[in-house]
Amino acid sequence: MSACYNNCKLAAEEAEMEDRVHVIDSANLSTGIGLQVLIAAELAQRRKSAEEIVSYIESIKDKVRASFVVDTLVYLYRGGRCSGLAALVGSALKLHPRIEVADGSMRPEKKYRGRDVKFVMDYVTDMEAALKKARNDRVFITHSGCDAELVDVVRAYLESLGRFKDIIETRAGGVISSHCGPCTLGVLFIDGED
Repeated sequence: MSACYNNCKLAAEEAEMEDRVHVIDSANLSTGIGLQVLIAAELAQRRKSAEEIVSYIESIKDKVRASFVVDTLVYLYRGGRCSGLAALVGSALKLHPRIEVADGSMRPEKKYRGRDVKFVMDYVTDMEAALKKARNDRVFITHSGCDAELVDVVRAYLESLGRFKDIIETRAGGVISSHCGPCTLGVLFIDGED
């Protein structure tokens, strides 16, 4: 369990609100949490009980697919997430790692090469099979200040799949942006129901 989860749980206990505040460890970050919050809100609008909502979110949190691709390793190095040698070699070879969030932690998955549109679209098209089986209610494009044209190319690709009711663009927050740097882009969704 994360420190944030423990702190939230403690705050609910200290406020004597455990019966009204239900803390869930999302095992995710940023928009991955947002995907779960939106579903919880929809369930609440449908008058589901708190227990039903918690149970459902717990059952789908492992299905959240959160990943992103970074433009440069410099910011990961500065934040202590990769070595100086890895940042130097990665920059020299123009490598752009895909980082996946799974089980509450981040891990590198694959590396792409090339300039902006190429490496971002290689990252996005690598997910095509999973995107075609994803829940069709929404998909997020989250980025740390990418050019609008690049985001539009990703949006057009996602629209071409004919899968999603909503394609939502969000900006990454300050913490994620400072650790990953500019031109970091992620596509986040939830796997389809079994």
